[in-house]
Formats: sequence, C-alpha cells, structure tokens
Amino acid sequence: MSLAYAQLMQANATLEDALIGELENQKPTETYAIWERSRDQFVEMAKCLGRLVEAFTASINDMDGKPFLHGAILQSTNLDQLKSNLVITGAVNTGDQLFDTVGHVLQNGGFEAIFRLLKSRAVQHQQAAESLVSVYKAGEEYAKAGTLLRMIEANELPFRLRFAQLMNPFTETLQMFSYSSLISIEVHYRSTHCQPGTSLLQKTHAMHA
Repeated sequence: MSLAYAQLMQANATLEDALIGELENQKPTETYAIWERSRDQFVEMAKCLGRLVEAFTASINDMDGKPFLHGAILQSTNLDQLKSNLVITGAVNTGDQLFDTVGHVLQNGGFEAIFRLLKSRAVQHQQAAESLVSVYKAGEEYAKAGTLLRMIEANELPFRLRFAQLMNPFTETLQMFSYSSLISIEVHYRSTHCQPGTSLLQKTHAMHA
C-alpha cells in the first residue's frame, strides 16, 4: 500500500517537471522524455495496487484458517477512550470519524472484516488507477507536441479529475489502515504476549506522572 502511494506521488511529481518544462519552453523532446518517465511510474503504481489486492486476498485466506486469538481483548477494549487518548497525543486526527468507522468494523467483525473492507477499497483504487493510466496515455501525442499543459488546463485531457478520483479515496484508505493498525497494536499490547498494563499510552502516562 505504501509503495503504491509513494509511486503515485513520484509519478505526479515527475509530471509536474514535464509541465513546468513546457511552461518554460523547453524542447518538446526534453519534456516528452520526462513525460515517459511519469507514464512508466503511473503504470507501476497501478501494478502495485494489483499486488495490494492480491496481498489482502492472501491475508484473508490465511485468517480463514487461523482464527484471531485475541478477539475477547478486542471486544473489551474501550475504543472511544482509546481514540480520545490518541487524539490528545496527536496520533489520531481530531474529529476524524474514520477511527470510529474502523473501530465499529473491528468490534463487529474482527480483523478479517476490516481486511475485507480494505480489499474492496483496494479493488476500487486499482480500477481508478487503470482509468488514470488510460487517460494519461491518451495524452501522449500532446506530450510529444509540447502541448500537454495546454490540454490539461483546457480540460481536453481530464487528468486532474481521474487523479483526484484515485488519490483522495486512496488517502482515506491509508488512514483507515493506519487506524486499524493502531487498534491492532493496542490489542497486542494488552494480550499475554506483553507485560500486564502494556499500552500504546504506557510511556506517555509514565512521562506525565
């Protein structure tokens, strides 16, 4: 997931270099070469999302055969209190309802349920990525002619919409995964694998004391 997001950001940054080059009247051959690198990065990002779907599928299949051992601890964890404490520390965004959404899914369906939700979102992101790549490739002739910026500015090439349709939902999925990880880690800390009283906030409390 992180690799796909990093690839998306890198591809967009490379595209910006190509557009700035056009704005500064660089030779089309030079800006097109930059566009090609960006295209390849967008293609790799779409492939990363495909591998992400495969990874979620493998994890879900593994969970089917290996029940989560700490379901009782998850059920007994006060997620409202945990969220409140994490907001105070800056680990959770103030007023972010995504933490509540993730917590509700976890406590009603366990970690398999949250992975199924994340997988369904990853499938949607993969489809959005493939749509973005298709639109991007459609701009190749503009890139060769040095008119890519003009076409994007005139919305003759709907790149910005396709990019937003991928980036913004994907960013939300990253946040959901982060919050589910925090809850998972807290449950792990409270399990028999750790010393009694271990918590995400243990050291914070100790420092305040």
